[in-house]
Amino acid sequence: MGDPKEHRRGSRGLSLASQGRVIVIVVALVAACCGSLPGLSSAADASIAGYHRVRDIPLPGSTGRWDYQAFDASSHRLYIAHLGAGEVVAFDTLHQRVVGVVKEISSPHGVAVAPDAGRLFVTATGRDELVAVDLATLAVVGRASAGPYPDGLAYVPGLRKVYVTDEHGTGDTIIDASTIRPIGLIKLGSDIGNTKYDPDGNLVFVAVGGSNELVAIDPRSDRVVGRLSLPGCEGAHGMQLMASPRRAFVACEGNSKVVVGDLAGNRVLGSVGVGGTPDVLAYDPGLQRVYVASEDGQLAVIQTSDPPHKLAQGNAGPNGHTVAVDPSTHFVYLPLADVGGRPVLRVLSP
Repeated sequence: MGDPKEHRRGSRGLSLASQGRVIVIVVALVAACCGSLPGLSSAADASIAGYHRVRDIPLPGSTGRWDYQAFDASSHRLYIAHLGAGEVVAFDTLHQRVVGVVKEISSPHGVAVAPDAGRLFVTATGRDELVAVDLATLAVVGRASAGPYPDGLAYVPGLRKVYVTDEHGTGDTIIDASTIRPIGLIKLGSDIGNTKYDPDGNLVFVAVGGSNELVAIDPRSDRVVGRLSLPGCEGAHGMQLMASPRRAFVACEGNSKVVVGDLAGNRVLGSVGVGGTPDVLAYDPGLQRVYVASEDGQLAVIQTSDPPHKLAQGNAGPNGHTVAVDPSTHFVYLPLADVGGRPVLRVLSP
């Protein structure tokens, strides 16, 4: 979600388990060594039951708004869209430091990693375009026109397609990830929300705010193959998918709820109250928790086990509306625009 004023609302030879333990130990040592930024007021600190603030890491750029994040587990990199500064920050979660900045992206919103293509894709509303970035060099290698106000996006490996949410348009623009050229448009309605790829069902799901429904698209034919009405949802926008069981968590920014959908049964399981104007969601499969960050700075933690229920909710930080998680360490990341006059990346741990 962009500016609310602009629209209506390891190591080779180690086992996987050993690698995971090494990562946790290294990150913990870095955090303990470096500490937190001094001078935080109580109002700026986090207060979520069961979680503590590990540290606040200074980020480059201005105190402008941040937006979506994308985590690449293979490289331990977190890519964060700095909407207010026109750039994307690359952050190394293993060593807890900024490792690069991609500039000259006009109002970046969504970010998606395509490891098989060696690309990072970024939506940019300043020029209504999709920007392709080389993962190795962090250089911009292509641009493609998208629809009005491109926001969320999803990458489909194998087919090498990118589905871009045209929030102020009528649907999703489809872009060839190899040629970086538009190849189609799927009309879905109005007030188009986030777009996610479900690898288990091989479907692309889109939250449509105008009709408050979840739409399923077959990426092989680019046809709509299902619709799930979301009763009780006003302004369906943010979304997160989980596997086993296949579920969708849809944030309703108009009435501060998250509606939970059963994708296999095509039915709604219920809803959970969250913070005011929920925006970005993240999923930790190990802990089976979904995080919901809201415009009012509230972070809700939803336990996904049956029945899905809210585990905790509290202040994450000023305007902490975007969240990401590293499943290997369970660290939760929230970029905050202004803490003591500077942007920081807040790290929370259960």
